[in-house]
Amino acid sequence: MAQAGVNMTLLRNFMLLLLLAWSLPALAADAPLRVRFSNPAYPPFMGEQLPRGGILSAVVSEVFRRGQVSVRYGWYPNHRAIQLARNGDVDGSLGWTPNEERQRDLLFSEPVMSFRMVLFQRAGESYPWQTLADLAPYRFGITAGNFYSDAFGSLQQQGVLKVDVAGDDNSNLRKLLAGRIDLFPMEWEAGQLLVRSTLRPHQARQLVPQAREYWTTPLCVAVSRKHPQAAELIARFNRELRKMRDSGELARLVAQTRQQVYARLGVG
Repeated sequence: MAQAGVNMTLLRNFMLLLLLAWSLPALAADAPLRVRFSNPAYPPFMGEQLPRGGILSAVVSEVFRRGQVSVRYGWYPNHRAIQLARNGDVDGSLGWTPNEERQRDLLFSEPVMSFRMVLFQRAGESYPWQTLADLAPYRFGITAGNFYSDAFGSLQQQGVLKVDVAGDDNSNLRKLLAGRIDLFPMEWEAGQLLVRSTLRPHQARQLVPQAREYWTTPLCVAVSRKHPQAAELIARFNRELRKMRDSGELARLVAQTRQQVYARLGVG
């Protein structure tokens, strides 16, 4: 009888170990992850002082939370934010468009939202164009670290487009006001918000976006290829993003956060 009891105990222990071994892969797949992302300032989409860090930051945090990933943000100028991610000094970044150069160092998620890129100019002036090359006689302001489309970059490298580089978008708006540049590419909503929230009313009235966009581009989450779980992070994000989009929760979160951001900035 004693021998039978020992055998039953051994069998039970074996079965428990077997069940534990079967459950480990599932536990590992759903294990919480902690990541640190660089985040640039681009209101209303990203900004350290904005509610939830801005519209895009709020979406990225919530999507990752549902995928059991906790995101902590460090705030940096545009050019530094993307370079930190490319170097692997942070785990990733957000608010970036994939291009061939960036994809060497980064994995990109599915598009989270889209940017409508337009050219800002001084009110009352005319810059007719069919293609960007038609604007060769004029001076463009650009911000270090930003990507303005393959077409824009190619024309810039060829010397067709004349560009003046600044460290931030505010500086470019003031150069546009002062007549030091003629055109400044920015996202339609972000550009108008920046004009209205940083310039005096009489100055803001002097800068307007062109009605026609020159480029529409997706905004994605970028994860450093140096991160050991880069592919897993992107897979979790894409899975939860699709769920939120299909359920309508994504649209509701964007609308709610946009309202909070504009209220904080005092802009209607």
